[in-house]
Amino acid sequence: MTPGDGTFRTPAERARRHDLDALRAVFLLFGIPYHASLTARPGPWIANFHDRSIDFIYLADYLHLFRMPGFYMIAGYFAAMLLQKRPVASYLPSRLHRLVPPFLAGTFLLVPLMHFLLLCITGNPDPLGRWWEIMTMTERNPFEHLWFVQVLLYCTAGLAALVWIFPALAHAELKGEQRNLVRWFIPLTLATGLVLGLCGLGALQLERYRYLNNFAVNFLSARYALDYLPWFLLGAILQRIPALDRRFARFSWILFLTGLAASIIVAFYPRTVPFLWRPVLTGVAALCLTQASLGALAHFIHGERRWVKALVSASFVIYLFHEPLIVLVTPVLDQLPIPLWPRFILLCLTAFFGSYGIWKLIKLSPALRYLFNGERPKKRSKS
Repeated sequence: MTPGDGTFRTPAERARRHDLDALRAVFLLFGIPYHASLTARPGPWIANFHDRSIDFIYLADYLHLFRMPGFYMIAGYFAAMLLQKRPVASYLPSRLHRLVPPFLAGTFLLVPLMHFLLLCITGNPDPLGRWWEIMTMTERNPFEHLWFVQVLLYCTAGLAALVWIFPALAHAELKGEQRNLVRWFIPLTLATGLVLGLCGLGALQLERYRYLNNFAVNFLSARYALDYLPWFLLGAILQRIPALDRRFARFSWILFLTGLAASIIVAFYPRTVPFLWRPVLTGVAALCLTQASLGALAHFIHGERRWVKALVSASFVIYLFHEPLIVLVTPVLDQLPIPLWPRFILLCLTAFFGSYGIWKLIKLSPALRYLFNGERPKKRSKS
């Protein structure tokens, strides 16, 4: 059976999803142009170019619209897949080993070092004093770009707890061809996008009316958790319905054009949409674009590819280091007598190749691989 035929995935096809692996890595790597655009858009960030352009507001908003929802959806899919293969007692420790060391290393090593070096590079007269002020600001999220790992830990622990309380969920699955679900796939997807958007609206309202206090928002990342938990659950549910799983991986022009139109309206013409409807339209756009991205990738990636494997293995470390590189390189590139857009592109390339080079160095040390990528050394088999 070819990847485009039929209405459900065979067990062999579902054992390893190289297309989802690739898309998850791509969503992580989209963090590079996203954070680089923050240096060039109007308004303060950690580091900024002297020249600014409103174009980069649009770029940042567009990238952020779908990359994190898609990432958490894929994360939920793989979490459900792993819980089919392993008991909770094995699954949860393995995920904690994978996520906690890079989270702690990034939070307590990379982020503080990034701020201190930036103060030195920009010639602050009292870098240590100013650094301490920044590190102790109560309105600052101490995890910065690593908040997504914190939320992923919440989702991972929550799903593991759910399966532990209800063991039948470990292997629960809606089998068969599910012809009605497949037949109504497009309206079902659009309706799901609306529901996800309403969840986002609810999270927005909780923060807007201060039901989430400063500690919940900045230290617990509660707003992010409320935004992305539904996407994580959607991915887990999709993995347990093989018929929809397979259909979701087939490109749909209707969903692509719908997502494209909705995303353009939200990102470039937000004032045409009432404020309370923007999260709803965003949910539809994010789900449609995620489906279209997966459908396009799945058309070309049916098995293991060397570049996919290299991209997937490096993506976490690239994400970990790309923001510090962007922040530290921005003041240097700001001295170049070139227009803003070429400077932005050069910043993206520097962040990508620099963080990829760091990954190549980290690979040489088992201790560094565990610290920054959560890879535990493989046990040697006893002869």
